[in-house]
Amino acid sequence: MIMTDVDRTVYCQQGPDELLPAGLGDLTGLQFVFKDLFDVKGYVTGAGNPTWLATHSPAESTSPLITALLSQGAECVGRVQTDELAYSLNGQNVHYGTPVNPKAEDCIPGGSSSGSAVAVARGEADFAIGTDTGGSVRVPASYCGIYGLRPTLGKFSLDNAFELAESFDTAGLFARQLPVLKKAYQALANTNVDIRSDVLNVVSSLKGPQYLSRIERVTEAAAQPGLSVCEVDDKGLFSDFAVLSELFRTIQGFEIIQGHAEWLDEHEEALDPAIAERVHWARTITPEQYDQGIQKQAEFRESLIVLLKECGGSILLPTTPAGPPKLATTAGELAEYRSQLMGLTAIAGLSGCPQLHIPVLDQPEGPCGISILGLPDSEQSLINMALLLVNDKEGL
Repeated sequence: MIMTDVDRTVYCQQGPDELLPAGLGDLTGLQFVFKDLFDVKGYVTGAGNPTWLATHSPAESTSPLITALLSQGAECVGRVQTDELAYSLNGQNVHYGTPVNPKAEDCIPGGSSSGSAVAVARGEADFAIGTDTGGSVRVPASYCGIYGLRPTLGKFSLDNAFELAESFDTAGLFARQLPVLKKAYQALANTNVDIRSDVLNVVSSLKGPQYLSRIERVTEAAAQPGLSVCEVDDKGLFSDFAVLSELFRTIQGFEIIQGHAEWLDEHEEALDPAIAERVHWARTITPEQYDQGIQKQAEFRESLIVLLKECGGSILLPTTPAGPPKLATTAGELAEYRSQLMGLTAIAGLSGCPQLHIPVLDQPEGPCGISILGLPDSEQSLINMALLLVNDKEGL
């Protein structure tokens, strides 16, 4: 792809603009972009912030994920923008601008992997790699109406990449078509467990009207391949999203300060005020609060794994509470919505389990979808189950 008018809300100035395939393979003929958190030798990783870009040196090595994709025949067509320091879910960047959501132009695109999602949704790349700490693949995939996979924690290497919070950071994938996402996943994955099930499990306590409309679409699609949709009792695990959100944010915030305190001390004035406010809050988290959070996280993960095993290995969840918020939504309204959103996305983050977002098309609230959350290392199963529902379509 040769771009004459480069959209800098999506594509990074520092490049690379192109990386040619290093061989032939399963990805030959496919093009991808990568989030501005992954290193390419000889180029500076900017992490969505001009001051970060100016205060760091060119990378000495390339991310093994990019290397693996190139070796399988894929062509890289650009480095793409992120919310600064990947510390947001909105897709808005005060330094580089907000990418236009191609599926809902009056709405935010979602972040922090905003450029990755928008480039794929616009058809400028077949797939993309991003990162997901608190929902940064799943949320923009939902808002932009494409597929998004957050794999099992540690499934994909994050060597030679920016780290936000080590307890939650994962690399993830976007694609408009599920078979393409499957190919990209298989090019990067080195282990997998294929747990076959003909049951789609709906959490009985999540019965909001928007969720029910998405479940109806799943139920219709499940009938043809002979899948059944059943209700499961979550045993109170998802009874309070505000609690899950706060638990996630506590662990995340403490680790952000532990990893980046020195740079933040010197350059905090370079941050978007909304991001700086989160940094200020994160500085107040004590080691004792962090230790308590880690213990509660372990308890939550153990309970969720038990639930998943009891119901055949996977459950259906709404990826986001609703469609994408409008661009005109106030900062206060976004902050209030963020707690509910992070309560949903924290389920996979706290447990380390994989989650696959499936777009549900033509919903009144705009682009949104449903997710299949599964046991660790069951990505192949989630993808195969989703393929039964959608075949090669771009959603339900």
